[in-house]
Amino acid sequence: MTWLRTYSRQDLRKDCAAGLVVAVMLVPQAMAYAMLAGLPPVAGLYASTAPLLAYACLGTSRQLAVGPVAILSLLAADAYAGQIAAGAGAATIAGLAATLALLAGAMQIALGLCRAGFLLNFVSHAVVSGFTSAGAIMIGLSQFGHLLGVKLSGGNSVLALALDVMRNLSDTHLPTLAIGLGAVAIQLLARFKRWRFPVTLPIIAAAILLVWTFNLEAYGVRAVGKVSSGLPAWRLPDMSWNGIRHLLPSAWMIVFVGTMESIAVAKWIATREKYRIDANREMLGLGLANVAGGLFSGYPVAGGFSRTAVNYQAGARTPLASVFTAALVLLTLLFLTPLFTHLPNAVLAAIILVAVI
Repeated sequence: MTWLRTYSRQDLRKDCAAGLVVAVMLVPQAMAYAMLAGLPPVAGLYASTAPLLAYACLGTSRQLAVGPVAILSLLAADAYAGQIAAGAGAATIAGLAATLALLAGAMQIALGLCRAGFLLNFVSHAVVSGFTSAGAIMIGLSQFGHLLGVKLSGGNSVLALALDVMRNLSDTHLPTLAIGLGAVAIQLLARFKRWRFPVTLPIIAAAILLVWTFNLEAYGVRAVGKVSSGLPAWRLPDMSWNGIRHLLPSAWMIVFVGTMESIAVAKWIATREKYRIDANREMLGLGLANVAGGLFSGYPVAGGFSRTAVNYQAGARTPLASVFTAALVLLTLLFLTPLFTHLPNAVLAAIILVAVI
């Protein structure tokens, strides 16, 4: 932690402010991405605590904002889609997600120790761009069920998802659609006008008040429901050899995509700020973050494009900004989770849709 030994008091205010801004953005995003991964919303908050602290210990990027991201959430859901379809319980799915994080983290640590960072130079930008663009389309289509207020059977292809959406259009729940489209419109307006403050917080507050005041859940608007409170507990998930063998291909894909996404955005900022990113150390930092996520009831994490950009624009100077973010998420887990009970699923879907756009 060389940045801590040479820390300047002048950076403290900027790091604190950036940590606050990213936390306001991360809390609703993390809950939305957890639902995308087939997990309860609180799993996203768990994945936004210990992994951030772990990365701050070993990572070489000063501004990278680690946490749940859309593309890894989609890959995680695909890894245990068979168990979800078979009706596996929430505890089983959470255990599989934690195991996936542990596997991905162990692989990243092994690659970092073997100094395999040079391999990233042989991956074409076109391949990564095509993969993430296709993932964005899949993620967007998967959220139309929440946005329209209908039950989708799901699918593993764009065609299956699109046909499923079209078949259920006639059953659209208009109040749910109105809430979702309103949230999308406000976020897009904020991007067009380049508002500097994160609009997701006022959107969420307004949606919760709307649902609670007019008791819209009684009229069919689906909400998040009770969100567990308290700190994430240290827990080693049950791992069988058959389960590990089934998850290994998905874990490799998560390592590849997560590492590429994280290092790409880290190098972009490092070039602007004129410092160097060590790919091997980044693998170690990301690996430790995923191991921490797996041990504390989370799921795979990586550096996010949008949150890292916000962290940088908000003035973050060192990884201490991520420590402040993790502390604020922990405070949310301790005291604020009851406020999310009446949060409409359509608003979380809107957050994901705008993020993938």
